[in-house]
Amino acid sequence: MRQNWYQLKGSKWAELWTILHLPYTLMNLSFLSIGFGLGGINRWEVYLSMLLAYTLGLGLAAHSFDQLPGMGSSYVNKLSSGELKLIGVTSLVAGIALGVYWMLILEAWHLLWLIPLQSFFVWAYPNSNFMGGFFHNDFWFSFSWGFTPVMVGYYLNHLDFSLAFIPWAVLATLISAIEITLSRYTRTLRRLNQEQLKPLIKKPEFALKLLCITSYLLGIIMILGGS
Repeated sequence: MRQNWYQLKGSKWAELWTILHLPYTLMNLSFLSIGFGLGGINRWEVYLSMLLAYTLGLGLAAHSFDQLPGMGSSYVNKLSSGELKLIGVTSLVAGIALGVYWMLILEAWHLLWLIPLQSFFVWAYPNSNFMGGFFHNDFWFSFSWGFTPVMVGYYLNHLDFSLAFIPWAVLATLISAIEITLSRYTRTLRRLNQEQLKPLIKKPEFALKLLCITSYLLGIIMILGGS
């Protein structure tokens, strides 16, 4: 039985698609969009670059690290550990490079701490061995991939400190908490691999899809409304 509703099997390209976790990566990009959309986007080129940086950092890097032996989960058998490390490190470095580039161009030295903060979670969250798995739990998932993208988006757009992003960041955190709770529940049922449990997966899985769509719409509304 599949471990998730968007999983593909049979080739390295299929596994790469699955690793991307596109529905949830798009959710994360929606949170970034919410942060940028607050008050209207001032720098579209920065916004588009950060969408790419987060796709690389979360979509590829964090999810590739998550598939390494001894990490959070394992459903990859075509891609080797070496290939996963190559994908992860290359993607993370490219994402960091984009962030550093714009910090230099915008001379936003006071915001440089945002890059190591989000980069830290790319490695720390999926690593169940790091600090005894302290960061490998639902709280840090919700904070690192819900709260932080809204904060990063807001600060990079305004280049100034403000707490105006807090309510939206909390909302993104709660959405992330709901997502990881439902996701873990459905994966647990799938791993049991019992025929009579299949009907129990449909409703929480449908709720996950609705949650993703809700997040996308929030991101689009904030971007269009802010512009």
